Amino acid sequence: MQARLILLFVTSLLIIMPIVHGDGQFKDLCLDMTTAYDRNFKWYNTAGLLPSFNGNHYVFTGSSASNVYQDALSLKTIEAGKTFALSARISVYIGSQSQNDRDEFAIFVTDDTRVFTGDEFGFVIRQKSSTINGYVQSPRIPEFFKEFKLEKIPIGAEKAYTLKAVYSEVNNRGVIRFFINDINVFTQDFPIISGEEFYLVISSKKLSSESVDTSSNYMKVFSACMVNLPPQRADTAAQETFPRNESQSMEQIMLMVLTLNSAALIILAIALLVLIRRLRKLGT
Repeated sequence: MQARLILLFVTSLLIIMPIVHGDGQFKDLCLDMTTAYDRNFKWYNTAGLLPSFNGNHYVFTGSSASNVYQDALSLKTIEAGKTFALSARISVYIGSQSQNDRDEFAIFVTDDTRVFTGDEFGFVIRQKSSTINGYVQSPRIPEFFKEFKLEKIPIGAEKAYTLKAVYSEVNNRGVIRFFINDINVFTQDFPIISGEEFYLVISSKKLSSESVDTSSNYMKVFSACMVNLPPQRADTAAQETFPRNESQSMEQIMLMVLTLNSAALIILAIALLVLIRRLRKLGT
């Protein structure tokens, strides 16, 4: 009898442990907003200050100097699955448009943080055109780099945005769908990247001369994540927008994972308690 109970417990453990550890579940890496300067990221600046932490968000700013960078680069990577997403909640203020389109804010994923010549995709905010642009980059596409305008940013008014770039691999074809406020605004073919390791990068740079002042411009970052999602079916991958019941934010997805893991741990604890009581009865 004892052997059967132990066998039952071990079997239950083998079933539950993949859930507890997240095997086959969502895997993600997010910028931690509960403490300043998340240690899973490398924070650095050139000719300026670090982005400022304001309790629940970071502020990346422009400058009146030249060759100024503010960057947060994840030290850890995630292996991209067949559905892999970049998600961010931001607000943007452009007080004065730059004369140089290389003055920018950006949030993107990349497989190369040394020379940035590998596979990348994400969002870039151009301070000259005052636009949110999507972009893709890969040495395996003829143009190497493609950028496309997604949204016009109003001048002189702070505006909030939810940005998502969702890579999907269906029928050996890769596509990236760009979403602004859960509306699919652009879709772009992309090489197959499942199995590659990706970093998360948040950045601002001001390369124009000292005579150009962009110090009033800023991007507030309230969340930034990269996450693997369940594989997409061919019919849903072609949809232009998220269905209403599937338009969950990355925060909601992660809450669901935590809830699932907590439930699995509770089940495991109950099974252990039952086993202990049974063993005690058998021993008396």
